[in-house]
Amino acid sequence: MALGLIIMPNETNRNLLAELIPEALVSPTYQSGNWRFIIRFGDASGSDDNCFILNRAAVLSATDLLNAAQEHWQTSSVRFLAPGKRLTFYRRYRVQVFDLFPIYMRRSEIGRRRSYAVRPQSSQETRRVGELAVRAFYTAGLDVGSVDIGLSSGGKLYILGINTCPRMTRSIGVTYAKYIRSWIERMDVYWSKGTFSSLLNMKETKCPNYLLGADPEFALRDARTGRMVFASDYFPMQGLIGCDARRVKVGRSGYPLAEVRPRPTQCPLDLYEGIVGALRRANSLVPNRHIEWRAGTLPFSKLPVGGHIHFGMLPTSGLLRALDSYLAVIFLLLENPAAARSRRRRYGWLGDHRLKTHGGFEYRVVPSWLVSPVFARGALCLAKVIGCHWYRLHHDVFVNPEARSAFRRADQEYFRSELAGLLLMIRSLPSYGSYAQEIEAMLAYVEQNKRWKTSANLRRSWRLLRRRRRSRASSQGLG
Repeated sequence: MALGLIIMPNETNRNLLAELIPEALVSPTYQSGNWRFIIRFGDASGSDDNCFILNRAAVLSATDLLNAAQEHWQTSSVRFLAPGKRLTFYRRYRVQVFDLFPIYMRRSEIGRRRSYAVRPQSSQETRRVGELAVRAFYTAGLDVGSVDIGLSSGGKLYILGINTCPRMTRSIGVTYAKYIRSWIERMDVYWSKGTFSSLLNMKETKCPNYLLGADPEFALRDARTGRMVFASDYFPMQGLIGCDARRVKVGRSGYPLAEVRPRPTQCPLDLYEGIVGALRRANSLVPNRHIEWRAGTLPFSKLPVGGHIHFGMLPTSGLLRALDSYLAVIFLLLENPAAARSRRRRYGWLGDHRLKTHGGFEYRVVPSWLVSPVFARGALCLAKVIGCHWYRLHHDVFVNPEARSAFRRADQEYFRSELAGLLLMIRSLPSYGSYAQEIEAMLAYVEQNKRWKTSANLRRSWRLLRRRRRSRASSQGLG
C-alpha cells in the first residue's frame, strides 16, 4: 500500500520515480486518499490538508510562478537577474533542491557546450551556489525543484530561473529517490503515532526526544568610556564560554563577541541552567566591575548579536517556516525596530540556518535573548515546543511578499494584527503546558507592547555581580 502521493506530470520522470520509490503512488495529477505525504512536481491540483506537504498547492497555483518568486526575492534581498537586464555569466549552475538540501548540481562554462556534474560541497563556490539555491526556493515558499544560477564576471551569483518540474536523467532521478526515501524515514517519528489526522487530534504532552542547544552572543562595554571591549581580552576562543569567530580591527585586532556554549540537553530548562553556569564562569574571568555585558540586537553600531538555537535533528522547510512565524515574529515585537533593520542587512533573514556537524542545524534568525533570564527561558522553551509540534503550526505568516518586506523593515504594527492567532496556536500545542510559566512570562511583554531593554547590563540582570561590602568604619558611620 502506498504511503504517499508524488505528483509528476512528466511521463518519463513519472516512470522513473515509480520504479525507484515503491512507497509512493506516482501520478500525473492529484489522487484522493488517506496520504501521509504529498510531494508535488509542478502540478498544483488537490488540497494541502491533513498530510505532510512538499511544494504547497497554494504556492504552485500562482499564475506566474517566476514573477511571484521574484517578488519574494526582491523583498528579501535575494539577488536575481531582473527582467530586461543583461549580464555576462562565465559560469552557470543548475541545482536540484529537495527540502532545504542542494542534492545535485551541474556546471557549464562559457565557451564549453556541455555541462558536467559537480559535488555541491566540493568547493567554496559550489557551497555558495547551493546555499543560494536553497534560499531561493525557501524564500519563494517552494521545497522541491531546480534553480538556475549564474556567476558574473564580477564574482556575484544571480538566480536566473526556477523549475518545479525539472527534467530528470536517471542519475538525477536516483538522487531524488534517495532523498525522498530518507525524508520518508525521518517522518516515521510522527507517522508511527497513526494517520496525520489522528496525529493532529492527539493530546500527547511529551515531545519527541531530540537535543536542544544554543550559543547566544553578547558584547562587552566599558561603562567609563562607553567603548567596546574585545571579548578576546578576557575569554578563550574555545570552551564553555568563548569568542565568536568574527574578527574586527578597532585600533588593534581582536574578537569582539563572547559566545555562551552550554552542553545540549533534551530539556530547555536544563539548557537554561547550563547557560547560568556558563555566565557565572564568564563573570569570574572578568574581574573589572566597570565592564558591562550587552545583548539584544545591536549592542554597538555595525556589531549585531544573535541568539542561535541548535536542534538535534535535520531541518525541514515546515519546521523552519514554523520557527519563522511563531518564534522570529515574537522576538521582532520585542526588538528596537531601528536596530532590527540594521541587523537584518547582513544577518537574521527568514529561514536563516546552518547545518552542524552534530547532525542537526542552527536556527540563526532571532537576536540574542540573553538580555534577561525571562527572555532566555522563554526563547528556549518556545523553541522546544515548536520543534516538537511544528506540523500542527500550519499558518505561514510569510506566504505573501508584503509580510517578508514588513519583517525586513521591522514593521511591528504589521505583525500585531497576526499576534492573537499566533498565540492561540502556540497555547494549543500539547506540550505547551509543560513550559507555560516560562513562555507566558516572555509573552507578557509582547502582549503589553513592551520592548526589552538592550541597554541592560547582563551582569546585573543575571545577578552575577555581588554587592560591594561596606567597610567597617563606614558601616559604623565613621567614614
